[in-house]
Parts: sequence; structure tokens; C-alpha cells
Amino acid sequence: MNSALKLSNLAVERGGKVLLSELNCDINPGEVIVVLGPNGAGKSSLLLALAGLIPATGAVELFGKPLAGFSRKKLSHKIAWQGALPPTEFGLTVEQRLELAASEDNEAIISIADAMDIKPLLTRPLGELSSGERQRTELAALMLRDTPIWLLDEPTAHLDLKHQIQCMHMLKEERDHGRTIITVLHDIQQAMAVADYLILIDGKGGAEYGTAEQLFASQRLSELFDAPVVTQGSVLVPDYGKRI
Repeated sequence: MNSALKLSNLAVERGGKVLLSELNCDINPGEVIVVLGPNGAGKSSLLLALAGLIPATGAVELFGKPLAGFSRKKLSHKIAWQGALPPTEFGLTVEQRLELAASEDNEAIISIADAMDIKPLLTRPLGELSSGERQRTELAALMLRDTPIWLLDEPTAHLDLKHQIQCMHMLKEERDHGRTIITVLHDIQQAMAVADYLILIDGKGGAEYGTAEQLFASQRLSELFDAPVVTQGSVLVPDYGKRI
């Protein structure tokens, strides 16, 4: 069986700066890969490159075929990318936003809106929603796309605790149904809850891929973030008591 994505010596450069280089990995269906690293390291740029939205060097294969060989339309049926919240100036309601994403009938929209706690918001304009409500709307739109690969840039941003937990469970359920998920996260405990593999981007042009078991180590993450990360029971947590 072909990998969902195969990266060979992948390098991404933006603004004359090499963000990451020599990234090699095979990413299979039914895996969650969490991307970790400091601000500005290139995490979002990696997702954009994998979505074919910015150029990269090296090779990316999508289900055994070069990514560059896919048209935008065909690529949109394979990969869904969720980034920053989109603008609201177009005056769309929540339901209209979901209809743009849906490949299913109205029943699917209602079902997913209910699952994401936005069913009561369907007639509301996007511009009237809180950031958390808009984030849940975008996650619902992503679910309606139903592509085999999801690229998520901080999916728990703006969400309250209840919906952060809900999002983590949704990612695990989709993984168990065979979805390939590559997601940027900032919360180490959230990453530990869902990651099968990690991609660590150090902000100096380096990138490392490995199993979650291998790379979830306090010393390794302390070096990555240039901040103290300690083991507390069975989890890794920032040491907020230590002055940096």
C-alpha cells in the first residue's frame, strides 16, 4: 500500500530564509502527526507546502504520485487544509459557509453542525460569532470536505476547554477511521494525547521526524522550545516556576 504522503529531502524557504530542510518521512493512512516548534519556525509553512500552496524543494508524493502532478481540483479531493480564520466580510451565515464545503446533503450539514455544537448558530452571520464559534464552524467545514488527508494549523486555537477536549477526541476518531492527520499544536499535553508521530521544527532550518514515544522527552522538548519542560507523572509540562 502506498503512503498517504512521502517526503524526501523536503526543504521550505520563505523570504530568503530556510525554514526547514532534509525532512524525510512516510506518512500512512490512519496516523496523527503533530508538528511542534517555536513561533516562526516554519510549522504553518510546512502545511502550506504539503497542501501545494507554496513551493518547496525535494519531493512530495501523494498516494505514490508526485504532488506537483495533481491539478488544484484533484488535490482538493485528497487534501483539506485548515488555517487561520477566514475573513467575514462576505456576509455568509454559518449554514452558507458549511454549504460551500459540503459534498453531502443537508442532513450531513445538520449532523456535523450538531456534533460541533454550532447547530443553533446556523442562521447567524459569521461576523457575529466569537472566535471560538468561528473556529468550530471551520472545523465542521473541514469535516464536510471528507478528504483522506487533513492538514490542521492549530485546530484548538480560540476553543474553550470543553471544545478543546472535543476536538482531540474528534481527531482520534477520524484517525481510527483511516484519516491521515497532520496538525500543528502548541499544547504539549494535547500533542501527547493524539500524536502517533512528531515532526519537530527547530527554527534554525532543522526538522526531525520520529515516533511520539521517541521524541516526547523533556530534554528534547526543552531544547526545541528553549524553555524548561519537565516530566510530571506520565505527562510533560512547561515548568512555569522557573524564570527564563
